[in-house]
Amino acid sequence: MSITCRVPQGSVIGPVLFNTTMFADDIIVVSVRTLRRKVKDEIKNIDYWISANKLSINYNKTSYTILNRPKGDTAIFNISINSHQICEKNDIKYLGIILDNKHWKPHIAKLTTQISKSCGILSKLRHYTTQPVLKAVYNALIHPYLNYAVLNWGRASKTTIQPLENLQNKAVKFLKTSNKATLDEIYIQNNILTINNLFKMSAGTFMHSYENN
Repeated sequence: MSITCRVPQGSVIGPVLFNTTMFADDIIVVSVRTLRRKVKDEIKNIDYWISANKLSINYNKTSYTILNRPKGDTAIFNISINSHQICEKNDIKYLGIILDNKHWKPHIAKLTTQISKSCGILSKLRHYTTQPVLKAVYNALIHPYLNYAVLNWGRASKTTIQPLENLQNKAVKFLKTSNKATLDEIYIQNNILTINNLFKMSAGTFMHSYENN
């Protein structure tokens, strides 16, 4: 495995590069169909590269997870680095995203908790401030969470995303300027995209960039 470039941890482009093999301050191995056969070789290559560059591995923070494990497959991987056994986890956090084998449920559950708290703030502020201020609060406390890495988790099933969509709708209703305005009208008046439209825009932007670079 050759390494020709790195990605700064926390960078905007980081989540997009999740769709390919990538490296940052954290290191992740992405193996697809031949995982069982190649993983040990890849680990050896990484260990060699780390040693050659005079770096070290924090074994206490090193773990692995298997994505899209076939039903009924309960095989355990015995993975070790320099005699240090690496444990398997059901999900791992990488660049602010929770990767799992449950189709983004843990990550979306985390987002739901965060957005719920922000909805509570908006609910209280609406009695004391103006609509432009409420919109600024929405853009500061809610939009960044919904927009970050939506190209990845935005593909989750409708059932999984539904609680998050309900919270976004709840938050957007606090921004209404008229009691007669419909939910769709409030979205349009405030130039806010739904989660589904954020995903479509992110996918379109990515493909346009891919085709033109």
